[in-house]
Amino acid sequence: MTYLLVHTSHDGSTALQANITPVRVVCQNTLNMALKDTKQSFKVRHTQTISGRMAEAQRVLGLTNTHMDEFEKLARELFETEITNAQFGKLVADLYPKPDELSKMASTKYDAKMDTIMNLYKVAGTQDNIRGTKWGALNALTERVDYFRTARTGNNDSLMASASGFDVQTNAEKGKILKAVMAL
Repeated sequence: MTYLLVHTSHDGSTALQANITPVRVVCQNTLNMALKDTKQSFKVRHTQTISGRMAEAQRVLGLTNTHMDEFEKLARELFETEITNAQFGKLVADLYPKPDELSKMASTKYDAKMDTIMNLYKVAGTQDNIRGTKWGALNALTERVDYFRTARTGNNDSLMASASGFDVQTNAEKGKILKAVMAL
């Protein structure tokens, strides 16, 4: 579901802003979530005239709708493509090959990562209606990245940056995962 969020301050101190978001805003917390995840927005300052700005707003929001349509097409394609457990296992092995030489601690960490991924795909409730599809594979792998990663160099701020969508390494890993799932 996609929502058009139109908001401003009560006192007119901020611009009138429109955003496309998947978040249904019902309180300040969901407003913060919607604003954090928005990809495109359109602002009109209260001191500007509205004429001429509406066409620009429609153009910007139209681009967003095109993006959402493309995303829906991709998601549907992945959802409608079945894969076997063996194919998923090969996908995981290709994405995360076991290094030749591991210390005992690194080996334990690697095995835990593999167990988490396989558990997410084969057992987790988040997979109940998508298990056995490319969409399920993509979601299990990205769920591991989003919710089960460890902080780099013991810095918990890196977890927050990763979860925000602004972490270059996390985004690159998700891009690599999507490419591998699409190639499957």
